[in-house]
Amino acid sequence: MATIRAPSERKLDAGWAAAPGVRVRQAVPADMGAVRELAALTGVTIEDVLVDSVASGAAGLALRAGLSSGQEGFNRHMAEQFIAHRDDPLQAYLCAALVLVADHRELGVIGTVVAYPPPNITQLHLDGTRRNITDPRERNMLMMAGAVGLAKVKALAVAEPARGRVGGSLLLRCRQVFFACGYVILYGQMPPTPGLDAFYRRNSFEVLDFGEGLDLWPVFEIHSRVDTDTGERFFIRYRPQS
Repeated sequence: MATIRAPSERKLDAGWAAAPGVRVRQAVPADMGAVRELAALTGVTIEDVLVDSVASGAAGLALRAGLSSGQEGFNRHMAEQFIAHRDDPLQAYLCAALVLVADHRELGVIGTVVAYPPPNITQLHLDGTRRNITDPRERNMLMMAGAVGLAKVKALAVAEPARGRVGGSLLLRCRQVFFACGYVILYGQMPPTPGLDAFYRRNSFEVLDFGEGLDLWPVFEIHSRVDTDTGERFFIRYRPQS
């Protein structure tokens, strides 16, 4: 099996070859209209706050720090963001948002993957464990643990003529970036569309059974469960052990 090099910050801009005439790269502001249209094909709405963070250059800054300086650089950047935005932690989470596009040299953006640490996961964890934490420092530590340990694939979408060609490449680069920055789990929810389970398994994800929840022990070291929306299943990939 060929060895795949760890991603670099430079590669986010230059991109990775994915198919003839196609490169996977980090999205720029001019791409976000196409990203929104592609995501809508899967029933996903891309929020204005994410579009704004891509426009301002804030989206993915912590991930860039991780790719250039390692996991320590990523964690330091995220900690600084939580301090700077203690009244609006969503802004810190957006620094770990990753929007990748598959860019065809003639057709433009033909695919996208959007992933980031889910901002509500700490509250779901606390609800699941019935813990009432009033100490702001302990709560901030839990928020930080969720922000640097768990990332969710919000949308993976490819234009119909290109399906079967670039989806796997988008998913591969997405998980490489997050795992290089120290994330423990990359996951998402999939509807009961025929063939989707096989696609995620081919791309090294585990597909959980209907009704099977996601255990957050690897992130918080306390068992708690997150459930999917009705009729959906989780697909999940754990960071490989070094």
